Amino acid sequence: MKKIVLDKNSLSDVTVVSNYFLDEYMPKASGEFVKIYLYILRCSGSSNIDFTIEDLADKFDITQKDVIRALNYWEQLGLLALSYDSDKDISEISLKNILREIPMSFKIVPETKSTKTATPKVEAPIEKEDASRKTKRTISPETLATLSQNQDIKDLLYIAQTYIGKTLTPSETNVILYLYDELKFSTDLIEFLIEYCVSNNHKKINYIETVALDWAEHDITTIEQAKDYIADMNNSFYPVLKAFGLTNRAPAAIEKSFIVKWTKEYNFDMDIILDACNRTINTIHQPSFPYADSILQRWKKKNVKCLDDLKDIDDEHSKKAKSSVSVAVSKNNFNNFTQRTYDYDALERDLLKRR
Repeated sequence: MKKIVLDKNSLSDVTVVSNYFLDEYMPKASGEFVKIYLYILRCSGSSNIDFTIEDLADKFDITQKDVIRALNYWEQLGLLALSYDSDKDISEISLKNILREIPMSFKIVPETKSTKTATPKVEAPIEKEDASRKTKRTISPETLATLSQNQDIKDLLYIAQTYIGKTLTPSETNVILYLYDELKFSTDLIEFLIEYCVSNNHKKINYIETVALDWAEHDITTIEQAKDYIADMNNSFYPVLKAFGLTNRAPAAIEKSFIVKWTKEYNFDMDIILDACNRTINTIHQPSFPYADSILQRWKKKNVKCLDDLKDIDDEHSKKAKSSVSVAVSKNNFNNFTQRTYDYDALERDLLKRR
């Protein structure tokens, strides 16, 4: 793990924290983010403290990804600047002077044109909404007015905009608020959801909403539950979709039911399941969960446990195929014709006598 160079302040045994940070930034940030910032501020005043991302994660008993999220958070608010090396790893952190200005806030606009909806005084520009992308997930004007005063929500929308890489439209804002107000997702879970989708190159709000609804259907309410569910998807569902050539989408409900049956009911390892998928494609030249299921059903009846068992089944099948060919040849009309034998020497002598 590479050491990170810290642009140091004047050396001192005292760490000076801006009152403006304590008044405006600290109340809005998560506790872990505040810890990371204060520790970096403390290190900036020392001549003998160096650290890595791993060091910070170990010190505060969090993941390295959480450390990076904290650093990105403070960078987006303008409190520090990150530099990267050729491997795209963080190589330097430079602390910035804290300006007495409120971080970007958001105007929360309902899709219905209501003039009574309260909005924060500090507004971010709203881009023109594409009518074709309006979401069915709407929030009442009264709820919007309440949420618009919630600082956690304003911070969440700022982070969402940062991840998505553009100003949120009213419909995109409403989807995020729907996740919070109707699905009862915490702001941390919504932030993790958006980060997860964007990290997989999916920035469209429709995709983010689809994943959220899937999580809600599976009663996911915490980041840890989401991580476990993602791991299960990565280990069970997506390999099957990839084997069938079905990429860039989540599995449908019926597809999930097949895969759950193969892994939980049949207790097959993934290498056996993928073998069945490959045989399906080779045989019928298109993805088919029912066809793959028929293969796995036969293997289950034959008590297949590993790929070596399949080799034995294939060998047995090959022998039967050869036997069938032999039987077919033996029944050929030409071969059933009664063959005659001749004494060619005797025939030659008889021919000479006739001369």
